Amino acid sequence: MYNNESVGKAKPNSQHVFLPKMLTNTLDHMHEPYAIKDLDSRYIYANQAIAKLAGLNSPNHMLSKQESELKTRLTENQYIVDEWQHQDRIVAQSQKSITMLEIHLQLNHPYLIRKLPFYDDYGHCVGVVLHSKFIEHFSLNKFIKINAPTSLLLDKPDEFFTEQECEFIFLKLQRMRNKEIANTLQISSAAVDEQLRKIYEKCSVTHTDDFIEFCERRNYHRYLPESFIQQKGNIFRKNNHFII
Repeated sequence: MYNNESVGKAKPNSQHVFLPKMLTNTLDHMHEPYAIKDLDSRYIYANQAIAKLAGLNSPNHMLSKQESELKTRLTENQYIVDEWQHQDRIVAQSQKSITMLEIHLQLNHPYLIRKLPFYDDYGHCVGVVLHSKFIEHFSLNKFIKINAPTSLLLDKPDEFFTEQECEFIFLKLQRMRNKEIANTLQISSAAVDEQLRKIYEKCSVTHTDDFIEFCERRNYHRYLPESFIQQKGNIFRKNNHFII
């Protein structure tokens, strides 16, 4: 697991982060994956469950390392590793939690991961807490094609677009033609054309490439609208949080 004596050895010039033994003992006994990273996205705590998720024999293999330094079944794609570290920075800087849907083709089920700011005794954010949860009764609509590891936001990045606009945006960013979007949403092609025209106008763009760049800059290319999730079993959404 993790012991407090090794904290200062993780990175010689890094900020010392103290983890109370009560906290680590509690997380050690959790059956769900938990981890804590410092502000450099280095693991300073990991329990056995998250090591198992990554395909490692022991959480000790994760300590003092960033995902880019780990050789696991979840970190083979540098693009997704960069995204995870970007998420860490967002949580630390905004001091707000975010929830993602993680999809990896080598795993039997997708899993939710929630990242929360980790505070010291003085109320300063000194890292990020990760909590993961597998979802067995869960699937995406058939028109959403995932061919590589991906991390999808389940919380809207900001309030610039409405939820309805996000549905059009998500499908457009999947490189769907307007007619395909119309068939998917079961509306007329004219309605799709008009809605996308208004969205482009809202972004002050006229070309698809500029629109894609705008969405990537605001992180909307990773936002998965709620209506595109087929909820089964005991999973439902309430007050913008998944209840499992």
